[in-house]
Amino acid sequence: MPPSLKNAGAFPALLLFTILGSHQGAQIFFPPACWADEPPAFPREDSDWKTIQSTVRNHRYPLAELQIAQYIRNHPQNRDAYILGGRIARKIHKPSRGLSILDKGLQRFPSDPTLLRLKAELLMEQGDMIRSKKILANLSRNKNESSSERMKIREDQKILNELALSMPPLITFDQNINFEEAIPPPFQSPEAYILENSAYHLRVSNIDISYPGGASIGTGVAIETPLIKDTVHFQAGTNLYVGAVSGQNSSVESYLYAGVDGQGPAGIQFLGDVGDVFAGGQINAGFYGHADIPVGPLRVDGQGWYQLPWSGYGEAILAGGLQSGGLLSATWTILSNFSLSGEYEYTYDTLQGTQTPFGINHNSMATLDWRFLKTPDLHLVAGYDTQSFTPFVPNPTLQVPVLLSSSFGFAGLSTLDQLGRYFVLNGQLGGVVGTFDTPGPLAGFQGDGGFSFQFNPHIELYANLSYESLAAAYIGAVTTTMFGVNIWF
Repeated sequence: MPPSLKNAGAFPALLLFTILGSHQGAQIFFPPACWADEPPAFPREDSDWKTIQSTVRNHRYPLAELQIAQYIRNHPQNRDAYILGGRIARKIHKPSRGLSILDKGLQRFPSDPTLLRLKAELLMEQGDMIRSKKILANLSRNKNESSSERMKIREDQKILNELALSMPPLITFDQNINFEEAIPPPFQSPEAYILENSAYHLRVSNIDISYPGGASIGTGVAIETPLIKDTVHFQAGTNLYVGAVSGQNSSVESYLYAGVDGQGPAGIQFLGDVGDVFAGGQINAGFYGHADIPVGPLRVDGQGWYQLPWSGYGEAILAGGLQSGGLLSATWTILSNFSLSGEYEYTYDTLQGTQTPFGINHNSMATLDWRFLKTPDLHLVAGYDTQSFTPFVPNPTLQVPVLLSSSFGFAGLSTLDQLGRYFVLNGQLGGVVGTFDTPGPLAGFQGDGGFSFQFNPHIELYANLSYESLAAAYIGAVTTTMFGVNIWF
């Protein structure tokens, strides 16, 4: 199965990343009942306001939000209209619309504590922890607030501290990308997200891949420490790759790195690291950068790397293969249960330690993800992938078993279910039909399953097993196992 169908397991994860990026995911772990949500004080009863009240009573909140926007244009001095608009926008998970309403209100009532607190809550839901934290900190220093208002502010601050950097952190160029695998470790529990910010984190991971004629094993060890609280972490580690080929000895490549990761305004996540790459008996400088940016209903993810181990094949490791390239993807969440994604990847591979060009790979993909069941979590994932590999050496497949071209459609069922607060199951089952350096179409099958279990506040285990009868990146069937442990101390 190609990397694209392996993405079937990742796209529910990607959808969850999108939800967490807008912090609708806050509703998963911290329901709105935890937030300050007193009934709004209504202004004088005019016909327009009565219409809005009727719409709210009928639970037609999107329409009420539009009516309030119109009402504010006609009644700009009505403070309560801004408050109601902000609360409704929060209820229907439209933080950007609510912020637009509240900003108009704050132009007329710049120091109003209720408007400011609502703005902090909407920023929190949008994922902009830094601005939300600043507003709440200023409000908490205001000695003129009532005791009930101060209690609501403290409650918001508590939730903010728990949500800060609650998205799983970006991880450096690791086995998932290097092995062209898209199967992620299952999501951690909320407790693990909190620990990511406040404690030292040891991450140990391993991924083994077996295909006809060869195998690759990758082990990663990294340590992460808080650098700037709730904002930036320092991390350092190494990824070690061993390649084996039938009838030949094994060989080793490695990436020893250090860098930073964290979160910026508006839910932006970033990571960058540099280090030494050992391959083909030589030491080279390597680099990896990653940015994940929410833009309204879109989520844009960009990655770039230079001269890192080309460890997807045992043959490439034996030959000292290195890879440079970039990956750009975007996900458009049209509805809460439906998203479209597009992806383009460009890679430039070398062999033999002399930087002799081996080839350029162009890979593009389009995918839809429909979550048609909520309990249990069940997604239909389908799409189309096309890849072309341009070699610069004769008989390239004798050196590395790549497929020079492929075009295929794929479809499958996928799940990522959190059972309680500490146990997560994921899995997928699907197929692919297309051409793989073949004149006619071929059909393939893929299935995988995995779990993560945090059995105490400081230790989490995870594992995945995957089988593909026809892989786009390799020749023949591929079996992949992945497992690891996260430790906080």
